[in-house]
Amino acid sequence: MEFLETIWTFIKGLIGDFDTFLKDLVNFDQLAIDFYNNVIAPFPEWVKILGALGVVIVLVFGILSIAKKMMKLLIVIVIILAIVVLGRMFLAA
Repeated sequence: MEFLETIWTFIKGLIGDFDTFLKDLVNFDQLAIDFYNNVIAPFPEWVKILGALGVVIVLVFGILSIAKKMMKLLIVIVIILAIVVLGRMFLAA
């Protein structure tokens, strides 16, 4: 059991080192804060509200579009499975 704990500690150490490396390299948090302060903050509040509503509308329509495609895919898969199952039943008889 100690062997597994040693492996787990090693993996956690690798992930922690990689996470620290990415934090130092990319500094994503500071990039996002700088983008907000330099680009979005100077806009008036009504522009920010309209922008947020626009983003929400795009996200909702995007999610609905993906859901429609998944439903179509599900229907196609069900039809193919039905054909395969019925074909095996009739060929076996």
